[in-house]
Amino acid sequence: MKGYSIVTGWSANMQSLVVQALAMRQLGRLNPRHLLAAGYGLRQAEWFKSNKKKGAARAAQEEDEEDKEDEKDPEDSDYEDEVDENPTLPKDYKDVEKYVQSFRYDVIMKAGLDIARNKIEDAFYNNKLRINGQRLIKKSKTVKVGDTLDLVLSENQETNTVTLMRVIPRRVLGQSSNTENYKVAMRRWKRIELSKDEAFKP
Repeated sequence: MKGYSIVTGWSANMQSLVVQALAMRQLGRLNPRHLLAAGYGLRQAEWFKSNKKKGAARAAQEEDEEDKEDEKDPEDSDYEDEVDENPTLPKDYKDVEKYVQSFRYDVIMKAGLDIARNKIEDAFYNNKLRINGQRLIKKSKTVKVGDTLDLVLSENQETNTVTLMRVIPRRVLGQSSNTENYKVAMRRWKRIELSKDEAFKP
């Protein structure tokens, strides 16, 4: 009964091992060091079993985290988000989508306004091109989403107003699969009249 009370509550494997060890000890075939070694081996086996379960749980958690990352908003991309609306601008605009080879000022302006490139060059040499209200220094300047590109058509000194053609790149939609062209959403005004203070920046 005393031996039974010792093993009460132990696992079936532990009970079997202890019973066998005690029997072998009575026969003189096992000394206390063997018994301790057997107990240590069982503890090692239980430790490996526990770690295996923890490893499986950790792997499952990492997989769930990877799945959450894959479920990000499909609208997310490396491209810049769409520019915010400006409620002060006239509403007689047109939204267009164009393929461009680069984000040079003259390339974006030509595509956005649907005009010949030589007209862009003439306007540049006559100081008629502006970006974000400032005079354009290099027509090869790289523009980004949200920049305001203007071609000055005329200025009225009496009313202190200016008439412009305007293009605003709003979003890069992607890149063509068979070419190196980028698809860009733009908003354009073929004719827009603004005060000089609003259109021009020092």
